[in-house]
Amino acid sequence: MRVIITGGTGLIGRALGADLARDGHEVIALSRDPGRHATGLPAGMRAERWDGRTADGWGPLADGADAIVNLAGASLAGGRWTAARKALLRASRVDAARAVVAAVEAAERR
Repeated sequence: MRVIITGGTGLIGRALGADLARDGHEVIALSRDPGRHATGLPAGMRAERWDGRTADGWGPLADGADAIVNLAGASLAGGRWTAARKALLRASRVDAARAVVAAVEAAERR
């Protein structure tokens, strides 16, 4: 299977990707800074650039992907949960989900 993981270089995404890659699946981890994370990824995973908000750049990878796991979003441990922080946490997840939907809708093979 070819699996795309948004948030694939984070704590959970990296562990999930490692398990999938170990089982022989092709794993693509979407990251805002793939160069920084590429060297630390488990064997069998590769990182691709993503802005965290749109399907720009990575959208074509969704064509023929067997699964897309959306783990993207601002860090929950990034500070006090003020009203502004809660808005950021929510927006980062909603934007990521919308980008995944847009990529799937644009894919020829779903």
